[in-house]
Amino acid sequence: MEYLDLTPYEYLSSALPATAIGWLGTEHGVQGGTANPLTAAEFRMLRAASPRVGRVTMGWHACEFCENAEGNGEYRYYLPDGRIFAAPTLFLHYVEWHCYRPPAQLLDALADPAPLHWDWRAERLSSVLLDKNADIAVRAEAAVGLACWDDRRAYAALWKSMRDEDLLDCAGDEIGRSLAAFSGRAYGKELAAVTLHSMVQYGIEKAAQDDYQIFLRTFS
Repeated sequence: MEYLDLTPYEYLSSALPATAIGWLGTEHGVQGGTANPLTAAEFRMLRAASPRVGRVTMGWHACEFCENAEGNGEYRYYLPDGRIFAAPTLFLHYVEWHCYRPPAQLLDALADPAPLHWDWRAERLSSVLLDKNADIAVRAEAAVGLACWDDRRAYAALWKSMRDEDLLDCAGDEIGRSLAAFSGRAYGKELAAVTLHSMVQYGIEKAAQDDYQIFLRTFS
């Protein structure tokens, strides 16, 4: 799948509207040219901002430029000003191996980080997560996104979502990985004090492993 940068994201149904970046292919090539590749520091910044893959599907997409890498899933970047960027997992491969430079709108926001304040996006993600009539894949996306907000309301929505056995069976690991983001908060102490669904527990343990690997990659 290929999209021009900064066009509406339309690949899969989504809980929130997003803007596409990094959906590269041979039709449009490496958008923006390759004359100004990211510096090592900029790449580390981008990689650190991409800790979580969501929207994993059944198939894999091979890089159309070298065929030496495959991707499955997407990154979401929630900016403090309300914008959302959606990128494929090959996004980082394109940056590192094909000198793709993401739009300045993303890089500038990452270079000058600000906390996410609870807003309409967080409200929407919470609502979708707890809507038993919503598509499971979209609810899983909401579970992933809510971990970006360091807010008790995000934690409360994730905790409440564990009452839905069907959701746990399909996306319990994603819920667990998101809950793990709140383990250092006072209200998150109950994570270690109760018996959780096996998939949720797996997600919490996987989050700890992923955090360690991200630490190693960021400072390597």
